[in-house]
Parts: sequence; C-alpha cells; structure tokens
Amino acid sequence: MTVLAAVAALFSLLSLACFFANRAAFPRLPRANDRPEWPPVSIVVPARNEERDIESAVRSHLESDYPDLEVVVVDDRSDDGTREILARLAEGDRRIRIVAGEEPPPGWLGKPHALRQGAGHARGEWLLFADADVVYAPDALRRAMDDALRRELALLCLLPRLSARGFWENVLMPNLYATMLLGPGFLAAKPRFRGIAVGAGAGNLVRRPAYDAAGGHEALRSAVIDDVGLAIAVKRAGCRVGAALCVDSVSVRMYRGFREIAEGFSKNLAYVFPRPSALAAAYLAVFAVAIVPWVALAVPAPVPARGFAALAIVLTLVGRFAVARRTRSPLWSGLFHPVMVAVWSGIAVRSLYRRVVTRKIAWRGRTTSAPP
Repeated sequence: MTVLAAVAALFSLLSLACFFANRAAFPRLPRANDRPEWPPVSIVVPARNEERDIESAVRSHLESDYPDLEVVVVDDRSDDGTREILARLAEGDRRIRIVAGEEPPPGWLGKPHALRQGAGHARGEWLLFADADVVYAPDALRRAMDDALRRELALLCLLPRLSARGFWENVLMPNLYATMLLGPGFLAAKPRFRGIAVGAGAGNLVRRPAYDAAGGHEALRSAVIDDVGLAIAVKRAGCRVGAALCVDSVSVRMYRGFREIAEGFSKNLAYVFPRPSALAAAYLAVFAVAIVPWVALAVPAPVPARGFAALAIVLTLVGRFAVARRTRSPLWSGLFHPVMVAVWSGIAVRSLYRRVVTRKIAWRGRTTSAPP
C-alpha cells in the first residue's frame, strides 16, 4: 500500500507540473488586431438530426462580425426537423449554403463523409469545421483568424467552454480538459511529435492548401475521432498546428445528462489510441492512482502510506482546481475526482467492448461496422 500511495503522489506531482507546461502550450485566444484585409472563410457544419441545437449554432455564425464568410451546412440525411430549420434560416441570407448530404459509401463513416461534401462546396481560403451544437460569440472567428495568421499556423484548434448543467455533466465533462491539461498535452505543440496533435469538433480552423496537402477528409474516411485526425494529418504534412482556449467566445453543451455522456463517449473513446490495449492500460493506471489514495485513508494502513495518500489527494485537488479556473468549470467538481475517474473507466470498458467484440458504431440512427 505504501508503494502504491507513493506512486500516486508522484503521479499527482507530475500532473501538476504538466499543467504549467500546458498553460504555455494552450494560451487563451487573444483579442484581434485590426487588419486591412481578412481572408474569406467557409464555416462547414455537418448536421444529422440536430434539431435541438442547429438553429442557435448557425445563428451564432451569421451574427459574426467577420467581414467575409459563408456557412456551408451539410444536411446528413436528417429525419427530424433539421432540414426545415435550415431552410428557414437560409431564407433571404445568401451566406448560407445548404448541401443535401449523400449516404456514405462503403469504407466511409458518416461525419467524415459529410465534412468532405461540405469542403467540396466551400469557396473560402480557410475552412472552419465546427459541429452543429457549438455556439460562437460575434468576435470569435475574427479573433481566431487573427491568432492563426499572427502565429503563422496552418491549423488552429479552438478549445471551447464546456457548458454543463446538473451533477453528472459538471462532474464528468471536466475530464476532457483534466486529461489534456494535467497530462502530456504540451507535446502536441512540439513539431517533432507528428503523431500527436489537438483537434476539436468545436472548431478546426485550417488553411485550404494545408487541408488539401493533408489529404482532406479522404484520408480520414474511417476516422472515428476525425477532428483530432485532421490536426494530426495536417501536422504530418509538415504544416504548423496550434490550439487556443476559447472559453470566453466558443461554447458547447455536448451532452445532456449521464445517459447521453455514457452513450456519446462509448462510441469513440476506444479509438483514442490506435491499439485497444493502450487505452486499457492507460485507464487502468489512472484508475489505480486516483483510487488508491482514498482507499489508503479509508482503511487501516501504515503511517507512510497515509502520508503519501494525503499528499496525492491534495496535489490532485490543486491540479483539478487549477484546470477548473483555467477552463471556467465549477471548482466543486474537482472534489468528485474519484467518481469521475471511476465512471470514465467504466465508459472506457464499454467502448472497448464495442470496438473489439460487437465491432459496430451506432450514432443518430445510423449503424456502421467499426473500422480496423
């Protein structure tokens, strides 16, 4: 027990050190400078059965203060009210282009295929791939473009504020940023680590030539996590990629409640690593270092073990509170860190089962075979 508690304390200390490295790697999106010219941007939005969120997302793009943009929405064969909402939004606004999506051919997953269609209809020098549930502030795109041009990036990933309501959303969703900011996420900013990059469905702003050089979504036809895949493909093409925290200008409420969170991430969590065994090992290690300190304090244990356990818990809470402040999530959610890790470990097991055993991906009424 003493050894495990000491390892947990060391892990927590390293995580806290990673946080400070990640602060520099993922800066906040700055205010925009005045520029005499702004390159044209095409915002590409894939939409399949998005009647709950599509209107607020598209309206936020139309309310942008960016001087030269178009919004290309791919209706990916929706069978709810998405199509009608888009038709109403497009009335009298030439900046919106509605693309009637086609069923993905064999070997393609639905979202990469929809994004490929949208990119094919886009006219902009830059492409912003954004999900249909993401809301942008009026100045968000101008700030993002200015940041990308100033840093001479070919792709800028926009990291949003994760809007959450209720207990489970506030406890579980911060795991996305805790994993990145308390881990080796800063390696994504290093050009020599070409297999590591940060991408986000909330927004990947990419220069068109870099997108084409990376193979576009043709190269990502079976990518379950296509947003990260695009960032990696652009980086491997020899282009500069970066990311910025946009918690004051871009927001998304990804899922509503425990059931949606579990179902949504069961779909893709197993594909974070190329090999399922790597994900299993990672979550087993994280589960162990997160739970052992609390167990050491709850059961009779040697004094050194209890000391290391207390240190591990304090360092973990400091790290979680630092991430919460950085990403504008509630501080109290960090107190439930063991609960978050335990539930996410269960989601990882469920996702691995679907990838390895059932080999099916089901989402929004469409079921496809899992890619190899």
